[in-house]
Amino acid sequence: MERLREGEAKPSVVAYGALIGLCAKTGNVAGAERWLEELTSSAAEGPNAICMNMVISACAKGGELSKAEAWLARMAKMGIQHDVMSYNAVIDACARTGNVDRAEQWLRAMREVGCKPNVVSYSSLLHACAKAGDADLAEAWLRRMPGEGAEPNVICYNAVIHACSLAGEFERAERWIGRMASEGLQPTVNSYSCIIDRLAKVGNVPAARACLERMLSAGVEADVVSFNMIFSACSRSGDVEQMEALYKLMRSEGVAPNTISFNLLMNAYARQGNTRGARRCMQDMHDAGVKPDRVTFNTMIKAFTKAEDVPGSEKLLREMRSAGFEPDAAALNAVISGCTHSRDTERAEAWLHRMLTERLEVDGASFAIVIEACVQANDIARAETWLDRMEAAGLHASANAYSSVVHAASRLADIGLAERIFCRMEAGGVEATTTMYNALISASARRGDVDRAEQWLTKMLKGGVKPDVASYSALVHACAKSSNIPRAEVWVKKMEEADIDPNVVTYNSVINACARCGNADRAEFWLEEMERKGITPGVLTFNSLINACVKAGCRTRAEKWLSTMRQRGAHPDGVSYSTVIHACTVAQDALRAERWLREMHAAAPAGFGQTGSFCYNTVVQALARSGSATKAEHWLEVALDSGVEVQASTFRAVAGALADAGGIAQSDRWRARAGLAPQGPLPEANASRRLPHGDAAQTHTPWRTACEGPSAPPQAWARAARQPARGR
Repeated sequence: MERLREGEAKPSVVAYGALIGLCAKTGNVAGAERWLEELTSSAAEGPNAICMNMVISACAKGGELSKAEAWLARMAKMGIQHDVMSYNAVIDACARTGNVDRAEQWLRAMREVGCKPNVVSYSSLLHACAKAGDADLAEAWLRRMPGEGAEPNVICYNAVIHACSLAGEFERAERWIGRMASEGLQPTVNSYSCIIDRLAKVGNVPAARACLERMLSAGVEADVVSFNMIFSACSRSGDVEQMEALYKLMRSEGVAPNTISFNLLMNAYARQGNTRGARRCMQDMHDAGVKPDRVTFNTMIKAFTKAEDVPGSEKLLREMRSAGFEPDAAALNAVISGCTHSRDTERAEAWLHRMLTERLEVDGASFAIVIEACVQANDIARAETWLDRMEAAGLHASANAYSSVVHAASRLADIGLAERIFCRMEAGGVEATTTMYNALISASARRGDVDRAEQWLTKMLKGGVKPDVASYSALVHACAKSSNIPRAEVWVKKMEEADIDPNVVTYNSVINACARCGNADRAEFWLEEMERKGITPGVLTFNSLINACVKAGCRTRAEKWLSTMRQRGAHPDGVSYSTVIHACTVAQDALRAERWLREMHAAAPAGFGQTGSFCYNTVVQALARSGSATKAEHWLEVALDSGVEVQASTFRAVAGALADAGGIAQSDRWRARAGLAPQGPLPEANASRRLPHGDAAQTHTPWRTACEGPSAPPQAWARAARQPARGR
């Protein structure tokens, strides 16, 4: 065109038409309009209908319906007669946007001006129906076509099949394939592939595979696109077995896989971290003469990252470079992520250092992954250093990068650091999320700092961030930690006023507050309230309630709740039993304590870890102190047989009780088991003297509820031999 302009001859309509046609094929609306405007202003004869139609076609391909309609209207003003192609181009624009009403209006307008619609006109209208997923309307128009002088072709039937598929009516779609064949039209791969595509996209791989096999049985040759549709669904679900079977079918049908096929298969292996399968796929790709692309290498690296094979992913980076692809941020970040998953913080940092030094592509995710690696190592100072470097590199830290540091500081109960990072994030213009505020509230709660927790919830509300059940529950927990029942109850009420329903964690926290204060009445009230709201109490709930009763001096109520909690679907644990058993021993009711130990042993012969050990030791010593030497010895043997860790003081207590009862030989055997010197026979004159035994001087700390965590177990526990003393 430039050469024509430089010469004496002016460009002709044909020359302009060629340029407009080129723009129309690519959907370049601006280019088509520019050349048409130049043609209109420079050529004496002006544009013809062909040029105008091509511009309208460009608008259709570019999805510019209003422009297509405007150019059709302009044709009349320019004195250019509309023809079938003009209207068809506008109807096509309607079809591409799924505007059925406008398509029907233009079809009627054609008839009104005496321009008879042809099969292309109707097929475009049918495509509009398909795009809108209106199967009924598509069928109605297909049936009208013969009566209006247009015999439906394969394209028309395929449009109806597509409409049925989009509506999810797959059987209806296949019936149209049968009707199409009965009309003497040969179904094409597109007839089936639109059904296969929709089935694959909704995740119904077996049905998609069955449709593909019916297509092959009907003598219709499948193409690589048909197979890739199902490959894509399998890849998303990670169904490697189905993909491998489909791959074999593909090869047996003589369909050559392309790069997309191999990448999808490779991605399924990558999702499983199956590096061997991914490597085999890469080899098949090479053997088939299919060149890998950037996605291929990135997917391979993902497989090795998933398998936490950092050396393997690093080797792939070298292969990627050798193939002519410079690793992008996605590939490099995958390698760093692999280091993070392997807990190799130094290696993750080394890669980021290298990326920065070699000026490789680095993005915010690169820093965020390294920050997460530091957080996993509980090295918050290093994480903060990388935040500094990230900002120095001109990159804005994402909410996730800040969030990981805030959460880590919260877990470590470093509220000062958590708040500093949060303020830094706000200064950087990053919006705080609900989970981030929750981390700060939780950090305050761990320290029992109710005022601080309330300040963060207030700030959260002022910032327009909506609290959730975790936000309020954390605040209620803070009140519980500070033993403030009224304040905890106020926040439960505010929570409900905010239309947020308390959950089991919320109720556990408020009941725990009652337990700390020894307020059994309020604890029982909240249990009833909890059940009234349809929330099932768990073992932690009952443990707090039992603890509240014990602290209130209501041992009978505590025992009642221990008896009934199983009936309410909560199985007692070591904390449940240890709380009641300790209360019984404090009340010097050794036989009652034994009754609960017997139930605990029947429920869990192996005990409940440290809390179970506490129960055995406590009951044995209580029985020994009460003079029940035989029972004390029996439960000591049961404890040893069950692998329970027994205190040295428990051995002394049993030995002392047996000695008091005159069983010196038995006493000495138990003392020997504890590594103590034999008692030996007592002089007759000293028969009335009683050697100190048991744990009279030792005060046991009761086990707290699981909400608070157990007290430190006794220091002087010794692992005893597991075989009981025999030969009495």
